[in-house]
Amino acid sequence: MPTKKYDLLGMRSNIGGPFLRESKFGSEISANSLNKVQKGDFIYSRLFAWQGSFGEIPDNLSGCFVSNEFPIFCVDRSRVDPKFLTYWFGLPSTQSRVERDCYGSTPGTRNRFKEEFFYELQAPLPSLDEQAKIVQRLDSTRAKLNEVRALKIQQEKELSSLVFALLNGPKSSPYRRIAFGEVATHRSPDTVVRPDVEYCFAGVYSFGKGVFVGDKKVGSEFSYDRLTQIRSGDFLYPKLMAWEGALGVVPTSCDGLFVSPEFPVFSLNEERILPQVVDAYFRHPATWPNLDASSKGTNLRRRRLHPSAILQHQIPLPPYEVQNAVAKLLTEHGLSPKPHYDSDLEVLFPAMLHQIFERQGVEPKTVHTVSKPSVVDFPQLQTTAIDAPFKEAVLVSAIVKAFYQDGGQPIGNFRLQKAVYFARRHMGESALDKDYLRKAAGPYNPSMRYSGGIKIATDKEWIKRATGRFGEGHALSSVAAEMDEWIERYQFAAAAAWVRDRFKFKSNDIWETLATIDYAMLALDHRGTRPSPASILTYIEGDDEWRPKIGKLRLTEASIQNAMVELQNLFPVEDSGTLK
Repeated sequence: MPTKKYDLLGMRSNIGGPFLRESKFGSEISANSLNKVQKGDFIYSRLFAWQGSFGEIPDNLSGCFVSNEFPIFCVDRSRVDPKFLTYWFGLPSTQSRVERDCYGSTPGTRNRFKEEFFYELQAPLPSLDEQAKIVQRLDSTRAKLNEVRALKIQQEKELSSLVFALLNGPKSSPYRRIAFGEVATHRSPDTVVRPDVEYCFAGVYSFGKGVFVGDKKVGSEFSYDRLTQIRSGDFLYPKLMAWEGALGVVPTSCDGLFVSPEFPVFSLNEERILPQVVDAYFRHPATWPNLDASSKGTNLRRRRLHPSAILQHQIPLPPYEVQNAVAKLLTEHGLSPKPHYDSDLEVLFPAMLHQIFERQGVEPKTVHTVSKPSVVDFPQLQTTAIDAPFKEAVLVSAIVKAFYQDGGQPIGNFRLQKAVYFARRHMGESALDKDYLRKAAGPYNPSMRYSGGIKIATDKEWIKRATGRFGEGHALSSVAAEMDEWIERYQFAAAAAWVRDRFKFKSNDIWETLATIDYAMLALDHRGTRPSPASILTYIEGDDEWRPKIGKLRLTEASIQNAMVELQNLFPVEDSGTLK
């Protein structure tokens, strides 16, 4: 009805459940019909089922509405607890099964999960008493994790506010402010680029997350003729993103890396101001509006902060004893360059779900949420070995096409190497050590670029070198029809889309971490050694090429355990195969 107002629901990912998204009059809604939900209904999002958008309607959302994109089910409560069912849909292996059944060829339809696949799912079905115990245990754990997350976020906010207040001094008598140029000297690019030399770049996260280790590129892969080599204690920022909090002091983990001329670099006079003080000041949100006002440009996303402007920026200069106290406080309590606690907590709960549902030997049974489902077994993925350079070229082209069509940007050599590795793993290969070497940014396949898939695909003009917003990489070329025929023949489009959808929003560090841990697990398994966080860390530590990864990627037994849980979700054991 055009004049009636409807409360419309959305679905959170990771079994976060339904929520009130918005309220609209009927005249503002394009759909011809809506479905009304009731307390206790089980619901999911067709489009985002692959992200875990399943859940039960709570009492406070009863009577709200959803579109036809949200199938609604009545649960047989004499057999299954809806909350138990919701937790089962959060299980990594369940998510993998849902992902396999998603379909579609365009970004808007690619991941829709049809009801017929929902009806075919099989879930463990212990007694109602046992289900209640499991739900109670998981509810308690989830509440504690949310409490820890909230406490850590609050702790970091309070620490940042305390440090900022200390730097500025008492409100009644604030510390003297000086131009940043009094304690900082702008350095010009000092390294002449050679086309045959590999350079490891640094980057700066927005929103005060600090400096990080970026990609490695050979000089011939980018257009800059000079770079700046950064040192621990330097201050830098990207001209384009400084107004968004992308500033920071170089940590020891980034000492000796390089940045392009788009990143102004400054040496600090540590006799007057400590690097930790500069880092904390510029990474605090209260500083950014002033930098925004100093940035030049008419287009919001193209506004630049030039070195001359930041050198004129007024910063507080606290007494040296206060600076030392701030540095000690940051050292003891840590103002992390990029918080890891969120990702750590996010993998703890799926790991617990895995422990409860899959390690306790609960026999799977059909969950009859409706009256008409037919139960079928889930099909196993077929192993597709990449056993020839030409076949590898087809896979390379499929991946370049998938990424380019999704975002319109080239994919760099670092990501393309990893994407081919992940695609081969997804298609069932598990003996990749003869193709991939343990290089610094590896696993790395040198032949792919010089005589294998990348070289062949480039020579056949399926792909080409191109420059985009994020630098140089590989984009689609002119001979699309021939390439598409081979992609269809080998059926590589699905694997390429899988890699894109699972990894496109992950940082390069996560790409490298997952590929490194996965490779180490395979290598240990082939040796007859059971992969564990300790054995993987020992394996990496024992290799001269890979040992620096421990510091670069902050590898610990805890972080490796988290990566192993994610890898188990990405590459279930039953999907593994052998390279023929």
